[in-house]
Amino acid sequence: MLHQFDEQDRQEVKAVFLKQAAAATAHDIAAFEQVFAPTPAGQPDPVTFVARAYQFWGKTALIDHFTETFKGVWRFEPDAERVTVIPLTPDTAEIYAPTQVTSGTSNETAKTAPFLVYEVAVRTPEGWRIAAIVPVPAQ
Repeated sequence: MLHQFDEQDRQEVKAVFLKQAAAATAHDIAAFEQVFAPTPAGQPDPVTFVARAYQFWGKTALIDHFTETFKGVWRFEPDAERVTVIPLTPDTAEIYAPTQVTSGTSNETAKTAPFLVYEVAVRTPEGWRIAAIVPVPAQ
């Protein structure tokens, strides 16, 4: 079935992104894992996370990283009013979101920094899911 990207898709993409942010801030690894694209049978894992300090190729590597990260302080707080969704194809969209990220091993060491988060969402049989994350420091 050929899809047309419409306003409902735009809202669903934004919703999955905000679900990702809420799950990350809550350190809810199960909810966090659900927002990422599944690997279709016989296909390579589509999930990537590329930042200045590291790269994770595949959902398992990403979830393992955030399982450790969530043991400390981690808040992922996008400006929901400024999230921009741009369709690339009927089944792929870019997400841009000015976001405050707070991280550290404790509240005393945690630092907050602004990022422009770029993500790619893909339509899956389960609905829209995140396939790629690229946080870009905004300072």
